[in-house]
Amino acid sequence: MNCKLCKKSIENYHSEFNQLKIDESHKVNICLDCINKFMKWQQETYAKLFPTKIAKKYMEKINKKIIS
Repeated sequence: MNCKLCKKSIENYHSEFNQLKIDESHKVNICLDCINKFMKWQQETYAKLFPTKIAKKYMEKINKKIIS
């Protein structure tokens, strides 16, 4: 079985772990390295969209306004 993204052979293939199901008719097989790269990309994207420090400061401002 080969990875759809990098074309490398997938070692220890398991359908539940290595198969990315996009919808009912679209499935791709991806290797562990590509899974890890995708997860890292997704985490970085969410961190940019929802930065923790900014969200905390915003909530602190709202709480101060409510208390005042």
